[in-house]
Amino acid sequence: MTTDVAQVTAIVSAWERAVQDRDMAGTLANHSPDIVMFDVPEPIQARGLAEYRETWELFFEYSKGGTDSFRLHELELAVGDIVAFAHALLDVQEVRCRVTLGLRKIGDDWVIVHEHHSSPWPNPR
Repeated sequence: MTTDVAQVTAIVSAWERAVQDRDMAGTLANHSPDIVMFDVPEPIQARGLAEYRETWELFFEYSKGGTDSFRLHELELAVGDIVAFAHALLDVQEVRCRVTLGLRKIGDDWVIVHEHHSSPWPNPR
């Protein structure tokens, strides 16, 4: 495993654990100040870290936390020199979703610049 793949894997795993732990600082860590996120519930688009944070405040309000509330499955990565993508199936509460993360390498650090959550219709779970 290359250093970049290991770093991206660690960032995605830390993000997943932070959401499970309802840890806002950890959830926001490694995200670009100008992150763009597309989400399943309203608001369907968040631009910037402040709006991104608001979506998680709402999620944490209704989430019990733990692995039953937020769990990635079948994580796959594509890591280049300055851009990386991660995609996985995502169990959120009782719903099976999909998530794609886009990361950019800035200096020696990888940051999440794009996040897209989606849910198939009808939901298979």
